[in-house]
Amino acid sequence: MSANAGPASPETPQAHKPANKEPQAIIGRRLSQEAIVKLCELNNRYLKGVPHGWCVVMKDCDLSGLDFRGLNFSHAHFIACSFENANLEDARFIGTNLFSANFDGANLTRTDFSQADLRGACFENAELQDAQLQGADLRRGVVIRADGMQSNRENSSFRNAKLRGTKLAECKLHGADFEGAALTGVNLQGADLRGANFAGAELTGVELSGANLSDADFRRAVMDEATTNAGDMMRATKARTAPGPERMAKMFEQHIVWIQTSQRSGHRADFSHMDLSRVDFSRSVLASALFKGAILADTNFEHAILAAADFRDAILLRANLTNADLRGADLRGADLREATKTNAKMGEMAGIKLATRT
Repeated sequence: MSANAGPASPETPQAHKPANKEPQAIIGRRLSQEAIVKLCELNNRYLKGVPHGWCVVMKDCDLSGLDFRGLNFSHAHFIACSFENANLEDARFIGTNLFSANFDGANLTRTDFSQADLRGACFENAELQDAQLQGADLRRGVVIRADGMQSNRENSSFRNAKLRGTKLAECKLHGADFEGAALTGVNLQGADLRGANFAGAELTGVELSGANLSDADFRRAVMDEATTNAGDMMRATKARTAPGPERMAKMFEQHIVWIQTSQRSGHRADFSHMDLSRVDFSRSVLASALFKGAILADTNFEHAILAAADFRDAILLRANLTNADLRGADLRGADLREATKTNAKMGEMAGIKLATRT
Protein backbone atom coordinates (compact mmCIF):
# COMPACT_ATOMS: atom_id res chain seq x y z
CA MET A 1 0.00 0.00 0.00
CA SER A 2 1.39 3.44 -0.91
CA ALA A 3 2.07 6.05 1.73
CA ASN A 4 -0.72 8.21 0.27
CA ALA A 5 -3.39 5.48 0.39
CA GLY A 6 -6.30 6.21 2.68
CA PRO A 7 -7.88 3.81 5.16
CA ALA A 8 -9.42 0.71 3.64
CA SER A 9 -13.20 0.48 3.34
CA PRO A 10 -14.81 -1.66 6.04
CA GLU A 11 -16.61 -3.50 3.24
CA THR A 12 -13.37 -4.61 1.59
CA PRO A 13 -11.67 -7.76 2.94
CA GLN A 14 -8.03 -7.24 3.82
CA ALA A 15 -5.03 -9.35 2.92
CA HIS A 16 -4.37 -10.01 6.61
CA LYS A 17 -4.28 -13.72 7.48
CA PRO A 18 -5.08 -14.60 11.08
CA ALA A 19 -2.59 -16.82 12.86
CA ASN A 20 -5.16 -19.42 13.82
CA LYS A 21 -6.31 -22.05 11.38
CA GLU A 22 -9.49 -21.01 9.62
CA PRO A 23 -12.55 -23.15 10.38
CA GLN A 24 -14.02 -25.38 7.71
CA ALA A 25 -17.10 -24.40 5.70
CA ILE A 26 -20.46 -25.03 7.37
CA ILE A 27 -22.47 -27.43 5.23
CA GLY A 28 -26.06 -28.65 5.55
CA ARG A 29 -26.69 -27.28 9.04
CA ARG A 30 -29.65 -25.62 10.73
CA LEU A 31 -28.20 -22.59 12.52
CA SER A 32 -29.51 -20.84 15.63
CA GLN A 33 -29.96 -17.09 16.13
CA GLU A 34 -27.05 -17.09 18.57
CA ALA A 35 -24.78 -18.75 16.00
CA ILE A 36 -25.68 -16.15 13.36
CA VAL A 37 -24.73 -13.27 15.68
CA LYS A 38 -21.40 -14.95 16.50
CA LEU A 39 -20.64 -15.61 12.84
CA CYS A 40 -21.39 -11.98 12.03
CA GLU A 41 -18.79 -10.90 14.58
CA LEU A 42 -16.22 -13.20 12.98
CA ASN A 43 -17.06 -11.92 9.51
CA ASN A 44 -16.70 -8.30 10.65
CA ARG A 45 -13.29 -9.08 12.11
CA TYR A 46 -12.31 -10.58 8.76
CA LEU A 47 -13.53 -7.49 6.89
CA LYS A 48 -11.48 -5.22 9.14
CA GLY A 49 -8.39 -7.42 8.96
CA VAL A 50 -8.49 -8.07 12.70
CA PRO A 51 -6.87 -11.33 13.96
CA HIS A 52 -9.12 -14.33 14.58
CA GLY A 53 -11.65 -13.20 12.01
CA TRP A 54 -13.25 -15.55 9.47
CA CYS A 55 -14.87 -15.04 6.12
CA VAL A 56 -18.10 -16.94 6.67
CA VAL A 57 -18.58 -19.85 4.25
CA MET A 58 -21.82 -21.85 4.24
CA LYS A 59 -23.49 -24.20 1.80
CA ASP A 60 -27.01 -25.63 1.85
CA CYS A 61 -27.70 -24.31 5.37
CA ASP A 62 -31.14 -23.61 6.84
CA LEU A 63 -31.33 -19.99 7.99
CA SER A 64 -35.08 -19.65 7.56
CA GLY A 65 -36.99 -17.38 9.92
CA LEU A 66 -33.84 -15.95 11.54
CA ASP A 67 -33.24 -12.28 12.39
CA PHE A 68 -30.47 -10.66 10.32
CA ARG A 69 -31.55 -7.06 10.94
CA GLY A 70 -28.61 -4.70 10.65
CA LEU A 71 -26.03 -7.51 10.39
CA ASN A 72 -23.09 -7.23 8.00
CA PHE A 73 -22.19 -10.33 6.01
CA SER A 74 -20.47 -8.54 3.13
CA HIS A 75 -18.12 -10.74 1.06
CA ALA A 76 -19.27 -13.89 2.88
CA HIS A 77 -20.48 -17.08 1.13
CA PHE A 78 -24.02 -18.48 1.52
CA ILE A 79 -24.22 -20.94 -1.38
CA ALA A 80 -27.69 -22.51 -1.80
CA CYS A 81 -28.70 -21.41 1.71
CA SER A 82 -32.31 -20.81 2.70
CA PHE A 83 -33.30 -17.41 4.13
CA GLU A 84 -36.99 -18.22 3.70
CA ASN A 85 -39.22 -15.92 5.81
CA ALA A 86 -36.13 -14.42 7.49
CA ASN A 87 -35.92 -10.74 8.48
CA LEU A 88 -32.99 -9.09 6.69
CA GLU A 89 -34.05 -5.48 7.17
CA ASP A 90 -31.04 -3.11 6.85
CA ALA A 91 -28.64 -6.07 6.55
CA ARG A 92 -25.56 -5.81 4.31
CA PHE A 93 -24.53 -8.48 1.82
CA ILE A 94 -22.29 -6.32 -0.38
CA GLY A 95 -20.31 -8.48 -2.80
CA THR A 96 -21.56 -11.61 -1.03
CA ASN A 97 -21.77 -14.99 -2.78
CA LEU A 98 -25.47 -15.93 -2.54
CA PHE A 99 -25.52 -18.33 -5.47
CA SER A 100 -28.91 -20.11 -5.64
CA ALA A 101 -30.01 -18.72 -2.25
CA ASN A 102 -33.67 -18.80 -1.28
CA PHE A 103 -35.26 -15.57 0.03
CA ASP A 104 -38.90 -16.59 -0.49
CA GLY A 105 -41.19 -14.63 1.81
CA ALA A 106 -38.28 -12.74 3.41
CA ASN A 107 -38.31 -9.13 4.60
CA LEU A 108 -35.58 -7.45 2.53
CA THR A 109 -36.43 -3.85 3.35
CA ARG A 110 -33.35 -1.71 2.69
CA THR A 111 -31.15 -4.83 2.43
CA ASP A 112 -27.94 -4.06 0.53
CA PHE A 113 -27.02 -6.71 -2.07
CA SER A 114 -24.83 -4.40 -4.20
CA GLN A 115 -22.46 -6.36 -6.47
CA ALA A 116 -23.60 -9.66 -4.92
CA ASP A 117 -23.58 -12.98 -6.78
CA LEU A 118 -27.30 -13.86 -6.76
CA ARG A 119 -27.37 -16.21 -9.73
CA GLY A 120 -30.36 -18.50 -9.45
CA ALA A 121 -31.57 -16.76 -6.27
CA CYS A 122 -35.30 -16.75 -5.52
CA PHE A 123 -37.30 -13.89 -4.01
CA GLU A 124 -40.85 -15.19 -4.40
CA ASN A 125 -43.39 -13.32 -2.23
CA ALA A 126 -40.53 -11.30 -0.70
CA GLU A 127 -40.70 -7.67 0.41
CA LEU A 128 -37.94 -5.64 -1.30
CA GLN A 129 -38.80 -2.06 -0.39
CA ASP A 130 -35.78 0.21 -0.99
CA ALA A 131 -33.51 -2.84 -1.32
CA GLN A 132 -30.23 -2.19 -3.14
CA LEU A 133 -29.12 -4.67 -5.79
CA GLN A 134 -27.09 -2.40 -8.05
CA GLY A 135 -24.70 -4.40 -10.18
CA ALA A 136 -25.83 -7.73 -8.75
CA ASP A 137 -25.59 -10.85 -10.93
CA LEU A 138 -29.04 -12.46 -11.12
CA ARG A 139 -28.59 -14.68 -14.14
CA ARG A 140 -29.42 -18.38 -14.36
CA GLY A 141 -27.72 -20.58 -11.77
CA VAL A 142 -28.16 -24.09 -10.44
CA VAL A 143 -26.53 -26.05 -7.61
CA ILE A 144 -25.90 -29.78 -7.64
CA ARG A 145 -26.48 -31.10 -4.13
CA ALA A 146 -24.48 -33.81 -2.36
CA ASP A 147 -27.18 -36.36 -3.27
CA GLY A 148 -26.65 -35.60 -6.96
CA MET A 149 -29.97 -33.75 -7.34
CA GLN A 150 -30.14 -30.19 -8.64
CA SER A 151 -32.38 -27.37 -7.48
CA ASN A 152 -35.78 -27.14 -9.19
CA ARG A 153 -35.43 -23.45 -10.01
CA GLU A 154 -32.64 -22.14 -12.21
CA ASN A 155 -33.60 -18.61 -13.22
CA SER A 156 -33.71 -15.90 -10.57
CA SER A 157 -37.31 -15.42 -9.52
CA PHE A 158 -39.25 -12.45 -8.12
CA ARG A 159 -42.66 -14.06 -8.51
CA ASN A 160 -45.36 -12.18 -6.56
CA ALA A 161 -42.67 -10.12 -4.83
CA LYS A 162 -43.25 -6.50 -3.81
CA LEU A 163 -40.56 -4.17 -5.15
CA ARG A 164 -40.98 -0.54 -4.09
CA GLY A 165 -38.10 1.83 -4.72
CA THR A 166 -35.88 -1.19 -5.31
CA LYS A 167 -32.58 -0.40 -7.02
CA LEU A 168 -31.74 -2.91 -9.75
CA ALA A 169 -29.67 -0.64 -12.00
CA GLU A 170 -27.05 -2.41 -14.14
CA CYS A 171 -28.20 -5.82 -12.84
CA LYS A 172 -27.76 -8.97 -14.88
CA LEU A 173 -31.35 -10.25 -15.03
CA HIS A 174 -31.21 -12.35 -18.20
CA GLY A 175 -34.20 -14.73 -18.04
CA ALA A 176 -35.40 -13.50 -14.62
CA ASP A 177 -39.00 -14.23 -13.65
CA PHE A 178 -41.15 -11.31 -12.39
CA GLU A 179 -44.51 -13.04 -12.84
CA GLY A 180 -47.19 -11.46 -10.64
CA ALA A 181 -44.71 -9.03 -9.04
CA ALA A 182 -45.61 -5.46 -8.08
CA LEU A 183 -42.90 -3.00 -9.19
CA THR A 184 -43.36 0.60 -8.07
CA GLY A 185 -40.65 3.22 -8.55
CA VAL A 186 -38.09 0.50 -9.32
CA ASN A 187 -34.81 1.49 -10.98
CA LEU A 188 -33.89 -0.97 -13.76
CA GLN A 189 -31.75 1.51 -15.66
CA GLY A 190 -29.15 -0.24 -17.79
CA ALA A 191 -30.22 -3.69 -16.58
CA ASP A 192 -29.92 -6.77 -18.78
CA LEU A 193 -33.52 -8.00 -19.00
CA ARG A 194 -33.22 -10.15 -22.09
CA GLY A 195 -35.85 -12.88 -22.00
CA ALA A 196 -37.24 -11.74 -18.65
CA ASN A 197 -40.84 -12.70 -17.87
CA PHE A 198 -43.28 -10.04 -16.61
CA ALA A 199 -46.52 -12.01 -17.00
CA GLY A 200 -49.12 -10.64 -14.59
CA ALA A 201 -46.67 -8.10 -13.16
CA GLU A 202 -47.71 -4.51 -12.49
CA LEU A 203 -45.12 -1.83 -13.31
CA THR A 204 -45.71 1.72 -12.10
CA GLY A 205 -43.12 4.46 -12.51
CA VAL A 206 -40.39 1.93 -13.38
CA GLU A 207 -37.14 3.32 -14.86
CA LEU A 208 -36.15 1.25 -17.90
CA SER A 209 -33.89 3.67 -19.75
CA GLY A 210 -30.85 1.93 -21.18
CA ALA A 211 -32.17 -1.50 -20.21
CA ASN A 212 -31.79 -4.37 -22.68
CA LEU A 213 -35.37 -5.56 -23.22
CA SER A 214 -34.75 -7.92 -26.13
CA ASP A 215 -37.30 -10.77 -25.99
CA ALA A 216 -38.54 -9.60 -22.58
CA ASP A 217 -42.16 -10.74 -22.28
CA PHE A 218 -44.60 -7.93 -21.38
CA ARG A 219 -47.62 -9.49 -23.12
CA ARG A 220 -49.57 -9.85 -19.87
CA ALA A 221 -47.91 -7.06 -17.90
CA VAL A 222 -49.81 -4.05 -16.57
CA MET A 223 -47.74 -0.91 -17.24
CA ASP A 224 -48.45 2.77 -16.76
CA GLU A 225 -47.59 5.21 -19.52
CA ALA A 226 -44.47 6.49 -17.74
CA THR A 227 -43.00 2.98 -17.64
CA THR A 228 -43.88 2.20 -21.25
CA ASN A 229 -42.21 5.41 -22.42
CA ALA A 230 -39.15 4.94 -20.20
CA GLY A 231 -37.50 2.12 -22.12
CA ASP A 232 -36.86 0.89 -25.64
CA MET A 233 -39.68 -1.62 -26.11
CA MET A 234 -39.02 -2.22 -29.80
CA ARG A 235 -37.47 -5.67 -29.25
CA ALA A 236 -39.70 -6.65 -26.32
CA THR A 237 -42.78 -8.84 -26.72
CA LYS A 238 -45.82 -6.70 -25.93
CA ALA A 239 -49.59 -7.02 -25.86
CA ARG A 240 -51.62 -6.10 -28.93
CA THR A 241 -52.72 -2.47 -29.01
CA ALA A 242 -56.38 -1.85 -28.19
CA PRO A 243 -58.54 -0.93 -31.20
CA GLY A 244 -59.51 2.69 -31.69
CA PRO A 245 -63.12 3.91 -31.16
CA GLU A 246 -64.25 3.26 -34.72
CA ARG A 247 -62.71 -0.19 -34.88
CA MET A 248 -64.14 -1.04 -31.44
CA ALA A 249 -67.66 0.01 -32.51
CA LYS A 250 -67.35 -2.15 -35.65
CA MET A 251 -66.25 -5.16 -33.56
CA PHE A 252 -69.29 -4.77 -31.28
CA GLU A 253 -71.59 -4.50 -34.30
CA GLN A 254 -70.18 -7.59 -36.00
CA HIS A 255 -70.27 -9.56 -32.74
CA ILE A 256 -73.99 -8.88 -32.26
CA VAL A 257 -74.64 -10.09 -35.81
CA TRP A 258 -72.55 -13.20 -35.09
CA ILE A 259 -74.70 -13.96 -32.03
CA GLN A 260 -78.04 -13.22 -33.70
CA THR A 261 -77.30 -15.38 -36.76
CA SER A 262 -75.96 -18.30 -34.68
CA GLN A 263 -72.44 -17.68 -36.00
CA ARG A 264 -73.46 -17.74 -39.68
CA SER A 265 -72.71 -14.07 -40.30
CA GLY A 266 -70.68 -11.34 -38.65
CA HIS A 267 -67.51 -11.96 -36.66
CA ARG A 268 -66.82 -13.08 -33.14
CA ALA A 269 -65.16 -10.32 -31.09
CA ASP A 270 -61.55 -11.33 -30.51
CA PHE A 271 -59.67 -9.27 -27.91
CA SER A 272 -57.09 -11.98 -27.23
CA HIS A 273 -53.71 -10.71 -25.99
CA MET A 274 -54.80 -7.05 -26.24
CA ASP A 275 -54.06 -4.38 -23.65
CA LEU A 276 -57.55 -3.22 -22.71
CA SER A 277 -56.69 -1.66 -19.36
CA ARG A 278 -59.24 0.89 -18.15
CA VAL A 279 -61.57 0.31 -21.14
CA ASP A 280 -65.27 0.76 -20.39
CA PHE A 281 -67.22 -2.36 -21.44
CA SER A 282 -70.12 -1.68 -19.06
CA ARG A 283 -73.50 -3.00 -20.30
CA SER A 284 -71.87 -4.39 -23.45
CA VAL A 285 -73.15 -7.64 -25.00
CA LEU A 286 -70.00 -9.75 -25.34
CA ALA A 287 -71.29 -13.28 -24.82
CA SER A 288 -68.74 -15.84 -26.13
CA ALA A 289 -66.20 -13.08 -26.87
CA LEU A 290 -62.50 -13.94 -26.74
CA PHE A 291 -60.37 -12.26 -24.06
CA LYS A 292 -57.73 -14.97 -23.80
CA GLY A 293 -54.47 -13.60 -22.39
CA ALA A 294 -55.79 -10.03 -22.50
CA ILE A 295 -54.75 -7.29 -20.06
CA LEU A 296 -57.93 -6.05 -18.41
CA ALA A 297 -56.58 -4.12 -15.43
CA ASP A 298 -59.11 -1.62 -14.03
CA THR A 299 -61.46 -2.50 -16.91
CA ASN A 300 -65.17 -1.86 -16.34
CA PHE A 301 -67.50 -4.80 -17.11
CA GLU A 302 -70.37 -3.65 -14.88
CA HIS A 303 -73.69 -5.15 -16.07
CA ALA A 304 -71.91 -6.61 -19.14
CA ILE A 305 -73.17 -9.86 -20.68
CA LEU A 306 -70.10 -12.11 -20.74
CA ALA A 307 -71.75 -15.52 -20.76
CA ALA A 308 -69.45 -18.21 -22.23
CA ALA A 309 -66.70 -15.62 -22.81
CA ASP A 310 -63.11 -16.90 -22.87
CA PHE A 311 -60.94 -15.19 -20.22
CA ARG A 312 -58.27 -17.88 -19.95
CA ASP A 313 -54.97 -16.45 -18.65
CA ALA A 314 -56.37 -12.90 -18.75
CA ILE A 315 -55.23 -10.25 -16.27
CA LEU A 316 -58.34 -8.90 -14.52
CA LEU A 317 -56.51 -6.93 -11.84
CA ARG A 318 -59.02 -4.62 -10.09
CA ALA A 319 -61.55 -5.25 -12.89
CA ASN A 320 -65.14 -4.25 -12.13
CA LEU A 321 -67.39 -7.28 -12.70
CA THR A 322 -70.30 -5.98 -10.64
CA ASN A 323 -73.60 -7.49 -11.88
CA ALA A 324 -71.81 -9.01 -14.89
CA ASP A 325 -73.20 -12.21 -16.42
CA LEU A 326 -70.31 -14.71 -16.31
CA ARG A 327 -72.34 -17.91 -16.57
CA GLY A 328 -70.41 -20.46 -18.59
CA ALA A 329 -67.38 -18.17 -18.88
CA ASP A 330 -63.91 -19.71 -18.87
CA LEU A 331 -61.75 -18.03 -16.21
CA ARG A 332 -59.08 -20.71 -15.93
CA GLY A 333 -55.68 -19.19 -15.26
CA ALA A 334 -57.14 -15.68 -15.04
CA ASP A 335 -55.67 -13.22 -12.52
CA LEU A 336 -58.62 -11.82 -10.53
CA ARG A 337 -56.66 -10.03 -7.80
CA GLU A 338 -58.74 -7.23 -6.26
CA ALA A 339 -61.46 -7.71 -8.88
CA THR A 340 -64.96 -6.64 -7.78
CA LYS A 341 -67.48 -9.44 -8.38
CA THR A 342 -70.46 -8.14 -6.42
CA ASN A 343 -73.68 -9.80 -7.65
CA ALA A 344 -71.87 -11.29 -10.66
CA LYS A 345 -73.77 -14.23 -12.13
CA MET A 346 -71.76 -17.45 -12.05
CA GLY A 347 -72.50 -21.09 -12.69
CA GLU A 348 -74.37 -22.97 -15.39
CA MET A 349 -76.19 -21.37 -18.30
CA ALA A 350 -79.87 -22.22 -18.54
CA GLY A 351 -80.52 -25.15 -20.86
CA ILE A 352 -76.82 -25.68 -21.59
CA LYS A 353 -74.44 -27.88 -19.65
CA LEU A 354 -71.78 -25.17 -19.57
CA ALA A 355 -70.79 -23.69 -16.22
CA THR A 356 -68.34 -20.99 -15.19
CA ARG A 357 -64.85 -22.46 -15.04
CA THR A 358 -62.18 -21.06 -12.74
